[in-house]
Amino acid sequence: MKRAAKPVADELTDSLDFLIRDTRFRLYQFIESRIAKLNIPLRIWFPLRALYMNEGITQRELGRMLGYGDAHAGVIVGVMQRRHLVYREPSRVDKRRINLYLTPAGRKMALATLRQMRAINARMVDGLSAAEARSLQTLLARAHDNLKAP
Repeated sequence: MKRAAKPVADELTDSLDFLIRDTRFRLYQFIESRIAKLNIPLRIWFPLRALYMNEGITQRELGRMLGYGDAHAGVIVGVMQRRHLVYREPSRVDKRRINLYLTPAGRKMALATLRQMRAINARMVDGLSAAEARSLQTLLARAHDNLKAP
């Protein structure tokens, strides 16, 4: 006797890659809805926070931290610079290095993103126990590490 095939839609929506992709899409929509009133474009949401936590790094270091190529990192830093959120300063130790720093406006905006990030993360785990939320984070980190390039 032949088994009935599982509907294609279920195979799609039950797959981890689809669930993660769809969750990412919904997360970005949710972030955009929250930061629109702050006038923070999504494309600088992560770089701004990363720089806040790591001031004095180079553009290349910022790009690598976020998984961007050098050209993309340059575009993002340029956007932040035109918005007067960051400035570049030669390193006092190694004159070949150009370090990135937040302006007062950039720091203020970064703090606003941190507040929003905490609220968004709380919303994502709403209804989960603390142990479940920690497990989710641990499992996603493991899946992330499993996909790192060899």
